[in-house]
Amino acid sequence: MSGLPSRIASVALLTRILDHRQTLDEALSQEERFSALEGPDRGFARAMTSAVLRYLGWIDTAIAPHVKGRAFEELDGDVRHVLRIGVAQICVLGTPLHAAVSETVESARYIDAARKAGGLINAVLRKIQPDTLEQLDMRPASVWPGAFCDMLDEMIGAEAADQLAGAALEIPPLDLTCPRDRKLWSERLGGLPVGPTSVRLSEGVVETLTGYEAGSWWVQDVAATLPVQVLSPQRGERVLDLCAAPGGKTLQLASSGADVTALDRAAKRMRRVEQNLKRTQLEAKCVVADATKWTPDTLFDAVLVDAPCSALGTLRRHPEGPWIKSASDLERFPDIQLKLLQSAAKMVKPGGRLVYCVCTPLPREGVALVDRFLSETEGWSRKQIATDSLSGFENCVTSEGDLLTLPQSFDDPGGCDAFFICQLLRAGTD
Repeated sequence: MSGLPSRIASVALLTRILDHRQTLDEALSQEERFSALEGPDRGFARAMTSAVLRYLGWIDTAIAPHVKGRAFEELDGDVRHVLRIGVAQICVLGTPLHAAVSETVESARYIDAARKAGGLINAVLRKIQPDTLEQLDMRPASVWPGAFCDMLDEMIGAEAADQLAGAALEIPPLDLTCPRDRKLWSERLGGLPVGPTSVRLSEGVVETLTGYEAGSWWVQDVAATLPVQVLSPQRGERVLDLCAAPGGKTLQLASSGADVTALDRAAKRMRRVEQNLKRTQLEAKCVVADATKWTPDTLFDAVLVDAPCSALGTLRRHPEGPWIKSASDLERFPDIQLKLLQSAAKMVKPGGRLVYCVCTPLPREGVALVDRFLSETEGWSRKQIATDSLSGFENCVTSEGDLLTLPQSFDDPGGCDAFFICQLLRAGTD
């Protein structure tokens, strides 16, 4: 049974994700066949699943011509998933051909819907070679569904869409935010200093790394550190982190010495913020409330709004996104974001500042949303983002004065997530 439990678990994970639209994290936490695996077997199952999700459009294109008698899309879902993990092993993970074919075919015997398809699976996989995906010579964004690719082409342009897709083909590095002693932690962990406050590792099991228990750093993509850099909290200032969970930006704010309030409507997610504060020995007041209905006792010097969004800038960390998000899922965010921004604006004292950010490059959730807010709200103006605190991201300031990062805009092979960041100022008197 060597390797078979991992392959069976991977098919079960893909069924949850692609057929039932669960996120990868949800599937990993709920699938019993994955939970039963340990060590390398668990890692192999996760690697196969991730590889399929990252290269899915290309993988299906490579398989389709070799399915005879009916269209690939008409095969049972489990049969398609078995074929997909076989191609992922051969073309992405570098599994020896014989093992990838024979053990993938064998695994089908233990999957009810695929049990009778062994001959088909064997015939198709024997036509796949390690360079099959490379030989397709397709644009990066074609790894995604056609409608999703067309939407991004229209909204951000083909070049930016291909940047996002190219980044999503690779497993992203592990970025750690080190508010103190970055040089020390870079040396101890064997990482590379990147951005204003980050250390970049190629990989690592977070909980086992030196400094985790002591709270000396926390996990956060280098681009995700920039909103707080732009806000520039000062010691003693009253600062609000709106939509705070899971808390990376709250920790940044707290480490500045500011008097921080972290607010999120989800109690479960806020408990994670509290746990992170305890681990890092930082302080912030945690509030569970709906930001559109909550009123502070006193207005804040500065507010950070990290609004819920389509999260298309983090597809390299969540490659299942294009396959499980519907058009209606994506279209609902601007109205939510505008309500949050309008509510946050009422919490800023005269002369105070607000930073709005989203981890997506879509204009309707970024620059167009801010333009809409400014056109409807008196007493607010956009402030050009200065580059002096944006180490490595100086070229990301837009013509409007906002900040827009894309994977290849950061001068490091590991790239970065896509983020839109805008700084707003409230007039000095009511």
